[in-house]
Amino acid sequence: MSKLSLIAFVLLALNMNTIFAAENDSVSPLYNAQGGPMPQMEVGKVKNISKRKLSSGVRQLVDEDMNKMRGGYAEISDEAFIYRDTYRDRLRNEDEIKPNLRITLADIKNTELKEYAYEGIIPDGPTVAGPWTSVIRVFKRQDGVLLMLSEWDYVADGGGIVTVSELMNVKVKGAPAMLSIKKSPSGNVMTELAWATKKKYFTITVWDDIGSQQNAKKYDEAWLLNLAKTLP
Repeated sequence: MSKLSLIAFVLLALNMNTIFAAENDSVSPLYNAQGGPMPQMEVGKVKNISKRKLSSGVRQLVDEDMNKMRGGYAEISDEAFIYRDTYRDRLRNEDEIKPNLRITLADIKNTELKEYAYEGIIPDGPTVAGPWTSVIRVFKRQDGVLLMLSEWDYVADGGGIVTVSELMNVKVKGAPAMLSIKKSPSGNVMTELAWATKKKYFTITVWDDIGSQQNAKKYDEAWLLNLAKTLP
């Protein structure tokens, strides 16, 4: 799963008996110590709820993230950009990992991604050795900017998804989605778009600032949303 900074999506993986916040680097406090899932979660389904229905501790985290976003950029650590700088160490060949995949990759033939340089695939869980239900495909745009397409078949994992409506700020084919531009203390910037379908949780990570003047005409918000909408 992609590690972001905002608690917009709550993901439940029953086979791991743990509830994760998709945008956190660690296990979320949403975990129910008694072993049961949160009441609003349903296996194999996506539900969109208000933060008012979350526990007080999680609601506080949501409020903190909303406050951080009011300046236009969400906060992110510089350490997050180590992933951008070292991704080649984890790249694999699709044919090499295909026998151990438990996910049908989204067809990109009708998307702009087919025009980008394809660098490879990164198995992303739930275990290191596989089988894998979550993967990341890595591309480079014509201008050299790195783009990562992450997809998790949460249904295959026996999982469910709850989205926090107050943090959903765009839509992808009618589904609530979160678009965020994140800046680190040193000035590194990345953009992420996350949404869920009836079967998968998607994240597109662009290691660039789509809100900058430089990208105002070509690689802007409209470009990213259109790219997401062309995925099946």
